Amino acid sequence: MKKNISIKTPAKVNLYLKVLGRREDGYHQIISLMQMVGLYDFLVFREERSGVHLTVEGGSLPVDRFNLVLRAAEALQLAAFPRETQPKGASIRLTKNIPISAGLGGGSSDAAATLIGLNRLWGLRWPRERLALLGATLGSDVPFFLYGPTAWASGRGERIEAAAPAEQGWMVLVNPGIAVSTASVYQAFSQKLGLTKSDRELTINKFIAHRPSLREIFHRPHNDLEEVTLAAFPQLTQIKKELLSLGGKGVLMSGSGPTLFATFREYALAKEAAAAFEKKDSVKVWVARILKRSPI
Repeated sequence: MKKNISIKTPAKVNLYLKVLGRREDGYHQIISLMQMVGLYDFLVFREERSGVHLTVEGGSLPVDRFNLVLRAAEALQLAAFPRETQPKGASIRLTKNIPISAGLGGGSSDAAATLIGLNRLWGLRWPRERLALLGATLGSDVPFFLYGPTAWASGRGERIEAAAPAEQGWMVLVNPGIAVSTASVYQAFSQKLGLTKSDRELTINKFIAHRPSLREIFHRPHNDLEEVTLAAFPQLTQIKKELLSLGGKGVLMSGSGPTLFATFREYALAKEAAAAFEKKDSVKVWVARILKRSPI
């Protein structure tokens, strides 16, 4: 019998996101408090003698190297078996539920889970620290998914520091059914504020030392990129107002958007709020638990 490993991969939201400057490598220096939530993709890994083969169910994702799952698998295969002419292989099935280009980190979560899943399947026994270093070469959010469920991310997102878990509760995630380019949003934000590639390490370190508490974040949520995306898609402002009127707390856009989220203490209240969006054309809505443990 061939060995099988199954992993469910969570989405994330940015409870707080501050852009501190532009780096010499073209990325942006950020600090963000990230939180896993219970909206999942699913990955199944199966042993094969050689090669890496990917199939995707749900969503319109490619199955070539444009897919982060395949890139993660090939990167680990190359790093683990650099001299072998016929390295260990795997077939991977991805079932996609997290929307694409939505600010929820679905691709990064899938990539992190691929590193974990193949590490087990191939018996590599790499520690998470080593997997995270490889993951950082694939995408800025990948290391977070190896250390969640709640963590501060800084640098371009690859420096992770565990944080105290968020309070128990539920989130309503509302996606208007449009895709947003992360690179375009960051570029627009840079142009708006005139951010340069100048060295701002002192400012960054000072900010990290005085970053807001979780209580302050929920009282005054903040995402530097929200203004840019809301200006491009005015319907998001109306969704935000509706979430507030339905009793949502900490209402904010996640990442570069366009998904908006609101926190509710009780599941019944979250379901009631979600129901207000379910009949709207093109809008997708989910009720997701705030995770206290990572499923990866």
